[in-house]
Amino acid sequence: MLMENLLPKEIEDEIKRHPIVYVPWGAMEWHGEHLPLGQDALKAFAICCRAVERTGGVVFPPLYIGYQTLKVYGFPYTLEFSRGLVKRLALELLQQLDAIGFKVIVILCGHYGKKHLEAIEEAVKEYKSKGGRAQVLAVPEYVFAEDKGYKGDHAAKWETSIFWYFYPSMVHIERLIGKEELKGIYGDDPRKHASRDLGEAVVSVIVDRLVEKVKDMLKEASKIA
Repeated sequence: MLMENLLPKEIEDEIKRHPIVYVPWGAMEWHGEHLPLGQDALKAFAICCRAVERTGGVVFPPLYIGYQTLKVYGFPYTLEFSRGLVKRLALELLQQLDAIGFKVIVILCGHYGKKHLEAIEEAVKEYKSKGGRAQVLAVPEYVFAEDKGYKGDHAAKWETSIFWYFYPSMVHIERLIGKEELKGIYGDDPRKHASRDLGEAVVSVIVDRLVEKVKDMLKEASKIA
């Protein structure tokens, strides 16, 4: 269920049944010449939608508010927001989703800037220190598949494969053919190593493990309630 599409009665009923909300968080950032600028958030959004089908709950609209992006290296069409803004947004979002009645809040990050992730982690700690009641998970999606070799890259083998699986019409590998320099791509060459099959396989692992974690969090939340 997409939160923005729900009527008041519908969200009230869903919170009673499954008080879970997924927040896909990304950036508006250069991802090579073959992927769209919103890749991070769109990828996280698609994973959240798969997970919510199995856990119930709702999916919050994707966020394109990134810190520590490729803007610092001069890449075009990239939006760089401040650390303070990212932290403040995460904190206020947690507080308001808690107030609505969600018991489990998942912030799934498709943007991996270390400082960006640290800002969100600090917001979670502050939320808890101020009496936050919900169970919170704030992680990049690759943490669920590190044992499969996926430790996060940028528009390379893994991100391209995952995005290719979810949005095949939006991936344009052909625009990289013949290029000597792959601008803004960090990791294994997607021309040689990316595929929809790989994307499907790693998404299956990520979603399975995310769903298992969320179900455990819901059990823990029910004990506290």
